[in-house]
Amino acid sequence: MGRAIGSLILLIFTLPAFADFTLHVGPASSGGGGPNPVSIPPIQVIDYEFIWVTEEKREWSLSIVPGLFYGQRFMLSEGAYVSLGGGLVIDLNGVGPGLYSAFGYDACGSSLCFNVEFRKALGANFRHLMSPYALRVGVTWRTG
Repeated sequence: MGRAIGSLILLIFTLPAFADFTLHVGPASSGGGGPNPVSIPPIQVIDYEFIWVTEEKREWSLSIVPGLFYGQRFMLSEGAYVSLGGGLVIDLNGVGPGLYSAFGYDACGSSLCFNVEFRKALGANFRHLMSPYALRVGVTWRTG
């Protein structure tokens, strides 16, 4: 797993279109009550989220819960941001199209940032309304 993550980070640093790469870990609520606890050490794949942000502040988010999304990031003040977009919502009730919003904060040094983010999604499939969320912390690498 560590080698795969290292290869993914190396690939991201070689893509000039991507300005930031964030690796998050933290609990996600997958539709079965409250948030699931984080495994210690965090070895469960549901604990992770990967976010790529372009120089134009467009972001791609990849995680099992709350899902796979594409959206736009809007900077609020020094380090604080809001993201809005759509994609594929995933939780215990299934998979379906939906929307997401996120609120986060980056505390940065020269090329490395501490990041905390709350992401909430709302989607539907043919049987259920889904509203998973995740509260995660992580590290952002600034490549731009």
